[in-house]
Amino acid sequence: MTNALLLGRFHAVTRAQSDWLASLSKAPVDRLICVITSANHAATRRNPLDVATRESMLRPALARSGKPFEIVRVDDIPDSGAWVEHVGREVHRQLGVTLAPESTTVYSANRDVDALFGTGGFKIVAQEVKGLTPHELVQRVADGKPWADEASPETKEVYSRPGVSGRIHDIFRQTLLNDDGELGHLRDFLSYGAMMDASMVQKLEDLIRFVKPGCIVDKGCGTGKLLVELSRLFPQSQLVGVDLSREFLRVCDENTYATDDVTLVFANIIERNVDAGSATTVIYSSVMHEVHSYNAYDVKQIDRALANAYLELAPGGRVLIRDGISPAPATWRLRLLTAPVRETFSRFAKEFCHGRGAKFEQLSEDTVRLSSHDANEFLCKKDYLKNWHIEVHEEFGPLTLEGWGAALKTAGFEVVHLQEYANPWIVENRYEGTVEVLDDAGKRLAWPPTNMVVVGQK
Repeated sequence: MTNALLLGRFHAVTRAQSDWLASLSKAPVDRLICVITSANHAATRRNPLDVATRESMLRPALARSGKPFEIVRVDDIPDSGAWVEHVGREVHRQLGVTLAPESTTVYSANRDVDALFGTGGFKIVAQEVKGLTPHELVQRVADGKPWADEASPETKEVYSRPGVSGRIHDIFRQTLLNDDGELGHLRDFLSYGAMMDASMVQKLEDLIRFVKPGCIVDKGCGTGKLLVELSRLFPQSQLVGVDLSREFLRVCDENTYATDDVTLVFANIIERNVDAGSATTVIYSSVMHEVHSYNAYDVKQIDRALANAYLELAPGGRVLIRDGISPAPATWRLRLLTAPVRETFSRFAKEFCHGRGAKFEQLSEDTVRLSSHDANEFLCKKDYLKNWHIEVHEEFGPLTLEGWGAALKTAGFEVVHLQEYANPWIVENRYEGTVEVLDDAGKRLAWPPTNMVVVGQK
């Protein structure tokens, strides 16, 4: 029996593709074998749809050829050099069919696929791409542009379902991610992870007393050092670490935990990551400001994350948030005591939040007048120079303490704890001797809070 081998991710079947698949009725082959690649990936720009949804669009299009067909789901692998062998192995495992060059023709419009299978001796029938590519069609859905006339009937049905286009839009607006759903690699992971881990003692002091054992979820788990401590302190609990960086999850996987019941999940922490009602504690440690900053500074994304945490928690469960804090609205003056600090402020005032910047009045060579929020943002990030190109665009304090309490209540939580404080180490090692904070009359103020800890209970 001769085979036509078709390969793709199939997040959309275009009208042109559907017509072409129907034309395979005249192809000199006995059977179509269609491989859906990246079958283990979903909810990223590169792979927005789950494999079952992709298959639901593909089956009717293949059936229009009138040829017998089979669909094989093939997971992604990092080594492209082993990919042809990987595809062949999965086809044989799932169908019992051996893909041999003498009995298999590859129909493809992808030059990389052509090259890989061509090297293996397979005959290649190159296909001309007409109209939009599937990726371009999905991009139109994400952008809210007309797309339906370019889609197959099945693709129209899928992308017209309630909520689907909204989810696609949300996935594509995640500016922190590259196409594979990974955190942008502009960040120096090593220094960033070390920076986060350096405050672990303070994090434990702030959070541990509020943890309810059972199923503890650490959202934005980073290097996993908090998970390590949680495993030591709560060895009978199930631990779940969630992060949107495969790099960090690889580091987590190498840690030594005091329990074997540790699960690592590659996912967006804004979404629901565990079963509804299954968690006893959900922790957001130094990550809620990223939920805000990398979603167009949209506070509604914090509300969305908290709403999903509420769904994840069992009755009596708690959400714990430790992060930066915005001071109460006011006008402050900053006295910039050194030339390097004045230079850093000039950069901050221009670059903050992707060029939104910070409005200020220059009162003297070393003193500026600006909002308390922007002044505090400068204080919080002026020493993060190694990752400045990342940190300058993050808003460390998206909400005031009062705002955090309101956000918990909106999500349905009872407010258990609201606290803000100035970290003594930060004050001593980063603030003192570099800057002074004054009120608008020029009176010296106490150091503003650097951190907050808020706890809600379901």
